[in-house]
Amino acid sequence: MTSRRGFLVAVADNGEGTAGARRPARWLLVPYVICLLVAVPTAAPGPASAGAGMSATRLTALFDRYGDTSGTWTGADRTTSVRLPDGRLLWLFSDTFLGPVASNGSRPRAAPFVHNSAIMQHGDQLRETRHGGTAENPRPLVPAPAGEFFWIGDAQVVGDSLQVLVNRYRRTGASPLDHALLGTALATFALPALTPIGVRPLPLNARIAWGSTLLRDGGHTYIYGTEAAGEAKFAHVARIHGDDLGGPWEFWTGVGWATDQRASARVLSGVGTAYGVQRINGRYVLVTHENNLIFSADLVAYTAGSPTGPFDGPDYLHRAPETAAGHLVYDADLHPDLARPGKLLVSYNVNNVDDAVTYADAGIYRPRFVEVDWPRPNPNRTEVPPAPAGLTAKPGGAGTAELSWSAVRADGQPRYQVHRRDVTAGQTHFVRIGEPSTMPRFSADFLVNQHEYEFRVTTVGRHGESVPSPVARMNAIVPPPLPPTGLRAEPGRSGDVALRWDPVPFVQLFRVRQRDLMTGEQTTVGTFTGTHATVEFLQHARTYEFTVVAVGGGGDSVPTPPVRATAVVTPPAAPSGLTAAARPDGTVHLIWRSLGPGVSYRVYRRDLQRGNRAYREPALEAGNGHVARLLEHDHDYEFSVSAVNSGGEGPRTTPVRVRARLAPPNSVPQGLRAEAAPGRVELAWRPVTPDGWHRIYRRDVTTGERDFTEEPVPTQGDRAVIAGLRNGHEYEFAVAALNAAGAGPRSAPVRVTPRLPRPTKLEATASGNGDVQLSWRSVGDGLAYRVQLRDVTAGERWRTDPVPLLDTRHTAVLLTRAHRYEFRVVATDGSTDGLPSEVVAVQVR
Repeated sequence: MTSRRGFLVAVADNGEGTAGARRPARWLLVPYVICLLVAVPTAAPGPASAGAGMSATRLTALFDRYGDTSGTWTGADRTTSVRLPDGRLLWLFSDTFLGPVASNGSRPRAAPFVHNSAIMQHGDQLRETRHGGTAENPRPLVPAPAGEFFWIGDAQVVGDSLQVLVNRYRRTGASPLDHALLGTALATFALPALTPIGVRPLPLNARIAWGSTLLRDGGHTYIYGTEAAGEAKFAHVARIHGDDLGGPWEFWTGVGWATDQRASARVLSGVGTAYGVQRINGRYVLVTHENNLIFSADLVAYTAGSPTGPFDGPDYLHRAPETAAGHLVYDADLHPDLARPGKLLVSYNVNNVDDAVTYADAGIYRPRFVEVDWPRPNPNRTEVPPAPAGLTAKPGGAGTAELSWSAVRADGQPRYQVHRRDVTAGQTHFVRIGEPSTMPRFSADFLVNQHEYEFRVTTVGRHGESVPSPVARMNAIVPPPLPPTGLRAEPGRSGDVALRWDPVPFVQLFRVRQRDLMTGEQTTVGTFTGTHATVEFLQHARTYEFTVVAVGGGGDSVPTPPVRATAVVTPPAAPSGLTAAARPDGTVHLIWRSLGPGVSYRVYRRDLQRGNRAYREPALEAGNGHVARLLEHDHDYEFSVSAVNSGGEGPRTTPVRVRARLAPPNSVPQGLRAEAAPGRVELAWRPVTPDGWHRIYRRDVTTGERDFTEEPVPTQGDRAVIAGLRNGHEYEFAVAALNAAGAGPRSAPVRVTPRLPRPTKLEATASGNGDVQLSWRSVGDGLAYRVQLRDVTAGERWRTDPVPLLDTRHTAVLLTRAHRYEFRVVATDGSTDGLPSEVVAVQVR
């Protein structure tokens, strides 16, 4: 698989349009591919009959056309299909290239890339691409924690939801072969809209990648997984009762079922990370890419009488022609919902470990489909030739196994097919190696040092293949390979360096290392097949040193002599697709198309209302979006964006203009409360925004005011003091959030009545000369007092001394001796008097 670095996005497309040129001329070197391309129609495929399935040729053409013309999806791997209850077919993919295909058939280096996606098929047409994020800023359909990613397993419909098993990985190098499994999770989507519900980690360890395929059978759902052990891969089987993958799992131990995953047994070697299992005529057919051999081109089938095996085989179904051009094929899967009667419909994926190749030819990284008649015809054993006899296996001097046997007498010119099993690696079945030979001898290569091997040979005649010969055994002695020669490095213009070297006999893997001569840092670039690799994301003007190691069955070679190259990074072009949208909160959201990894962005802006001729200091962004804040309401702004890489800053985009518009707040302050004080009220509330501005409204209920009047000065925060009120009047207050566009809705009103305080501790003392000395406690600053008195003896009513007092002492004079008087005191603000104090009485002397 290739790896590069919410809510669901559906990008609709009807698949119409003119297909651009795609496959480079190097494909013409493969005659089989020429025939395949001629057989695939370039016009839009015609309708398929309902229930009749779809042919492999048609499906391959369907995805080629969609990749070339949709503008939303150019290729992906894994290729899982699941029929939805409403009849639509959902295709699920792992690593996915989005966007359009260039006119020359390549993928732009800035093409968006996500680790998983989907395509919805309606009838016999692919209609829309599904992923997370937005069309401008796509994200995976199933998001993963930072630094990790999910690859898709198999999926099934459970009730009104879709359950998808996903495997969590992290990168360990730059090559598609460099990744590590972290665990398995269950992603769930609501149907029919395919709305994400959540991703639930399953209590499974990282030994096995579960979800290679699912099979419902006999009241159980069987879950198949793949264990990677060095270069070998093994199938495992688990099951659940019913169909809910979130329920308890059981694991096949080889003799029964256990709830502990650690007891899970290997049931078959040589499977891919993805494979398919289908029940046909009471037998269970497992179809996989042949992984008992590294980089095999074969798709094979195994059969068993139960979902857990034991499996017989392999039956060879198809040899993928793409490996002849140096590509990898992998992840075979079955699609019974689309298969035509009497056939297996098999998909497989194609990739190249050199990213430059995958970008140069968009047609490589797409699913292929093949059909195979099933069940396979059984040959007449009376007509097949006899098996060879006398097979021997001896170590060869170059780490090979030299095989020989007795020639077979048969009609025609018999050929011999050699089969091999790596006993040390735990290989469960023999696998074909090499092409049939016309001579009774064979040199088996690509062995692993100190591994025990078993060999056998069959005779291939006009009427079929014989039973195998007796087995010959041998322990391999394989020396480390020679180092590659002829290593050369050629820098590109985008921080990339193309490495090439000469082939090494019996070596298929090479490990590339680099050293930054400025920092001295050494890193492993990745593991590659073939004799070329492209190293990317290097820093401009830095010199790097590269070495290559051959990885063989006898270990690693010594590294090549180092070669040096100075990276050149051309400043990026101006980003395309810049748009600006004003939001109700007064911000402006900018978005543009990403230029890919290793690029950051500078966002420039100026306020046209203020007549700014120069852009302000740019904002820096790592991604392809920006939120412009602190803008003035109703001002026109101009924005422009440039891209920056280690080679410098590129040109700016054509400016876009937008008016910042701030909508009045739509939220209401809560919890308004009022506390009265003399001539004023203290208000408090829970603000919508901390430290936000607010408008205060009041009305005098006592005077009959019906409308609220706003306070002229707004207040910031969560409290305010309203002064200048008339004591004894009932007031009603409300508050609203405020911004530059105006006030929002008012809060529920509160009522309060400011009152003057009541004097206390009034004392009266007769002085003996017709006077009375009065004193009382102060009610606070800023208020005066009035003394009220009456001659009780004379039956007088209360009367108020006309002169207000600022002090808390007073002498009442000219009183009638021997009369009893009563006194009280009120506070006054000059226009309103408060409540009187308690009454005190005194006998005047």
